[in-house]
Amino acid sequence: MRLEQDDGTPPWRRFSELLNMHFGPPLRSNPLHELASCRRTGTVAEYQDRFQALLPRAGPLDEEQRVQLFTGGLLPPLSLDVEVHNPQSLAGAMSLARKLELREQYVVPAPRATTKGLLPAPPPRLALPAPPPVHAAAPNTVTIEGRPVKRLTQAEQEERRRLGLCYNCDEKFARGRNRVCKRLFFVDGMIEEDDSHVPESSEEPTADESPVFSLHAIAGVAFTDTMQITVTLGASTLTALLDTGSTHNFVSEEAARRSGLPIQQRPRLSATVANGERVACLGVIRHASFHVAGDAFVADLFVMPLAGYDIVLGTQWLATLGPLLWDFAGRTVSF
Repeated sequence: MRLEQDDGTPPWRRFSELLNMHFGPPLRSNPLHELASCRRTGTVAEYQDRFQALLPRAGPLDEEQRVQLFTGGLLPPLSLDVEVHNPQSLAGAMSLARKLELREQYVVPAPRATTKGLLPAPPPRLALPAPPPVHAAAPNTVTIEGRPVKRLTQAEQEERRRLGLCYNCDEKFARGRNRVCKRLFFVDGMIEEDDSHVPESSEEPTADESPVFSLHAIAGVAFTDTMQITVTLGASTLTALLDTGSTHNFVSEEAARRSGLPIQQRPRLSATVANGERVACLGVIRHASFHVAGDAFVADLFVMPLAGYDIVLGTQWLATLGPLLWDFAGRTVSF
């Protein structure tokens, strides 16, 4: 409406440019080079999505050029297997790459050839005993809920900031990317950079308390094997996660706005992600009143950019219920 009022109805090309500028990723000065530099680092499906997102910005390309760019980015040996089949279209090359990737899961190594009547060769003698096998995790890597999560060093953080990359993946960083980035990350604690103007009676968490998010709370995926309840907050009915891995209580920005409850702004309050990134806390809803199955409760809710759930109720609230009996098979909790 604003665009039509200011400029009238724009041509389609101008309209698409404005859409990309406003809603799309940051425009690059050399989009063709970025497309040619795109490489498969995970699954073929993830690489295919990145390639298709960059392709429209690279200018006019014929089908053979698109196939060659996509195939080269697959990297050997998969790129060589696709080239052998000589696909004639980009869609065909993408489909073939996914099929060949699936086939690799069923390839069984060929048995070693043996010669009857010969004794096995003795093992080579070592001047020193062989060191024991190391099964420890890679440096700066922690395992959370069965999945490895890498902690970036200070040098790695500075390098990513210099290149403008996301802390959680190799894509360019933009405001709000934490909500859509599919890499797993978690929050260590929450700090306030400057509390010189905070009254002594303030109840904001200090560095010693270190409010903590669990992986479920912020990963952006609503898992089905977690304790979830329906909560009525203000004028909204929301889904809450009962999370013993989170120390405090959190509410997403969207849910906070829908509730209609007043938010106390805390501009200097932020959370620190385990990989070194800061996530700003928009504020806190003090003494928020909410209902669960007809029962009324009160708790402070910190407004954070949650992606998986509307509300996360941590141990701060669970501790007020007294002794708890968890039944994960029946998805119930009694107190």
